[in-house]
Amino acid sequence: MRYATAFICCMLLAFLTTGSVALSAEKDSRPPVKLDQVPGVKGKYQLLGKADGLKGAKQIEMIEFFNYSCGHCYKFLKASERLHKKYKGKLLHKKSPIYWGQQTPYPAMAFYIADEQGVEKKFTQELFDTNFQLNVNIFQPRVLKLLAKDHGIEKEMMEGMQSSSIKAKVQNSLALAQQYKANETPTVIINETLRVTPSISGGSIEMMTDNLEVIFDSILNP
Repeated sequence: MRYATAFICCMLLAFLTTGSVALSAEKDSRPPVKLDQVPGVKGKYQLLGKADGLKGAKQIEMIEFFNYSCGHCYKFLKASERLHKKYKGKLLHKKSPIYWGQQTPYPAMAFYIADEQGVEKKFTQELFDTNFQLNVNIFQPRVLKLLAKDHGIEKEMMEGMQSSSIKAKVQNSLALAQQYKANETPTVIINETLRVTPSISGGSIEMMTDNLEVIFDSILNP
């Protein structure tokens, strides 16, 4: 990560903000989670609909709803690499950024802009690092502009923020999250059929990642 620009951001925003956005989808106290069971599919999850064709599927499609201020999402960025390695060629990981409450849509928009420019993975990592390590409010447009400059996409970032297609992608992500009832981040949807979250898995990202492995193994093994 290029900390120089992020440090400049911190200095520029010191007089504009009292700190980084502290909102998070993590919740410490939740009611007991109701779990479902599909014959032959182990693990902890909630069933979203019919499970026909789930068991024995050749590929796993994992939709991840995440938020840039979510600590669990930050941890899953690293933890998911384990899944990518173990299920290489069998796992399709789709990311869907969402935002909450008074947060701005700009980081979610930046995600899609960076994705179109082929630098989403590095840009997402830097956004998370800037928020959690440098305590900079990444929901400010000027921060995104300066970080985009680090990646050589400043022009594309500025144009993309005005793009109707980028705005539509963000709205589609929010609509999809509502459809799947993604009220916690990260929320993982497996093959459009199962919902998995940290709270469903036991509370931590480590537990969720272990749980996903159990589910994936059960699905892929006929």
